[in-house]
Amino acid sequence: MLHRAWGFDLDRFFTQVNRIRSALPEEIKSASRVMQERQRILEAAEAERDRLLEEAREQAALLVANDEIVRRATERADEIIQRASAEAAEIRRSAEEYSKRVLANLEEYVTRVMSAVRSARERLSAAPEPPEEQESGQE
Repeated sequence: MLHRAWGFDLDRFFTQVNRIRSALPEEIKSASRVMQERQRILEAAEAERDRLLEEAREQAALLVANDEIVRRATERADEIIQRASAEAAEIRRSAEEYSKRVLANLEEYVTRVMSAVRSARERLSAAPEPPEEQESGQE
């Protein structure tokens, strides 16, 4: 045997390994379970990390979307306010013009009525007074 020539007894080595293995079966099994548990914990941690990262991405996307929605809503509100202000100014201007026309027409009408009243008074003042009637049955 070649391995004996080198001063190494392979059979003896395997015998010793088997003795060690038989003496430590629980420790080896325990170490194996620990390694399996470690692997399971690592996989669970990686899955949790991936889940948290995805949730963080979704939250970030939602915040960005919300910011965009708020920005667009603010712009839209500003546009509506500007348009409403312009429309209010136009309505006010139109109402003032209408009021001026109504007042001018009323002034013209009142002037005609006053003229008619003056004319009627003048006619009454210029008309001869009717004779006084005598009362019948007087002595």
